[in-house]
Amino acid sequence: MRRKSEAIQWIRRSAEGYRAAHAERIPERDGVRVDLHCHSSFSDETLSFLPGVLFHPLLTPGAVYDLAKSRGMDYVTITDHDTIDGCKALLDERGDLPDFIIGEEVSVQFPQDGTIIHVNVFDHDEDQHRELQRLRGNIYEIVDYLRSIDKLFVLNHMTWTMQHRVLKGWQIEAMLGLFPVFEGINGTRSYAHNAFTWYATRDHDKVLVAGSDSHTNRVGSTYTRTVGTSRAEVLASIRSGQTAMVGEWGTPQKLHEDVWMIIQQEVDRRVSEAETWGRRLYYTAARRLARAIGPLACVGYHRRQDSLIRGFDGALAS
Repeated sequence: MRRKSEAIQWIRRSAEGYRAAHAERIPERDGVRVDLHCHSSFSDETLSFLPGVLFHPLLTPGAVYDLAKSRGMDYVTITDHDTIDGCKALLDERGDLPDFIIGEEVSVQFPQDGTIIHVNVFDHDEDQHRELQRLRGNIYEIVDYLRSIDKLFVLNHMTWTMQHRVLKGWQIEAMLGLFPVFEGINGTRSYAHNAFTWYATRDHDKVLVAGSDSHTNRVGSTYTRTVGTSRAEVLASIRSGQTAMVGEWGTPQKLHEDVWMIIQQEVDRRVSEAETWGRRLYYTAARRLARAIGPLACVGYHRRQDSLIRGFDGALAS
């Protein structure tokens, strides 16, 4: 029987206990809740395993805010991909919200090979957003800038890259040197991927936070517990390490449910806009096919992603 890698052994033996211990750092009665990673309808993207389908999040910014509050979030943020337009739309609609924190998930590159990772940034303004977009082609420059403006920034889903690559050892070391805060539980990534982040950061004095990464209606199902009575206090508490991760990680079933909701919405839109019966029939058939093969595709995606963990373990050891 092939010997298991050190990371896989550690993940299976110790990670659940690590998570449970971390969750006790902020007592429930003393904490406030914030889902630090969620998307609104301003955050379109494409999925490599669903060519031709636009992954358009279901909820408007207002609906994200309302759902988060209904699920007990004391503070709310929206972290759309490379835009703060959803945040601005919410504030235009509702006025100043003392419990809302502007956020953004920035696509950031390693300039050496173009590998793209995601970084959440919080409490920045429009001018700072534009500067982040200008600098996002260089991870070192963007981190220097974020430090200079003294903002909370978080490395999201450590083992995810846009190209689905296994990061090299020097890239993991760079992450550990550059980022003070890591996403320890991402509500759409699998157990192994979340646990690997705990393993990689275990001796590096990092702050760990949690977020649902919801593109549908899972806002508030995974969140960070911290302390504070204002936005400034909450952000300062997170940066100082007063955090507890709460909630669950992703499963193939959750992925299938989310993808199916997105497909249903997208196909219904195309059917309603189709100008001929032939096009309506085509999209209806595509919906039936997607419903039939979707569960298998999502299981396959999870297995493929989980297979990357051994590569990340090798990179960490190199």
